Amino acid sequence: MSMLARYRKPGGIQQLVTLLESSLSKKRETLLNHIMAEDKEFGALVKAKILTVEKVFKWDPLVVSEVTTRMTERALAIALKGLPPEAFAIATHTMRDLKKRDLQNFLETLKPSAVEVETAHIKLIETVRLLEKEGSLKLDENDQPVKQGGLKAG
Repeated sequence: MSMLARYRKPGGIQQLVTLLESSLSKKRETLLNHIMAEDKEFGALVKAKILTVEKVFKWDPLVVSEVTTRMTERALAIALKGLPPEAFAIATHTMRDLKKRDLQNFLETLKPSAVEVETAHIKLIETVRLLEKEGSLKLDENDQPVKQGGLKAG
């Protein structure tokens, strides 16, 4: 039986995407390679649906701020490590100055490992998916945020 058979059922792609989004990059790449080896088209569809930190930080800053304010300062600081400086500005778009300074202090003092950074990225994506599940954030079929009334948010 095909490894992908269980994911071809209704809702299966989202289950597979959730599994991949919550995996560290090495495991994610291994799983994606297996999927692509079995069915390139299905693998490409799944890969396109996976949210990444890079995709999230291209959204409207207000939407990103909604996500980042749900994270602990430490987790957010670790997630921002290694991202371009504009990611900090986007993440802190709606934060008060004191909280921005605290976050900046975390960024300057923390020395996270690569696994800790990846884990914080996974936490950020999980927060996006939680907001989506709660209805606080609506994503279209391309995982782009949608404002109320169907207007694009980013």
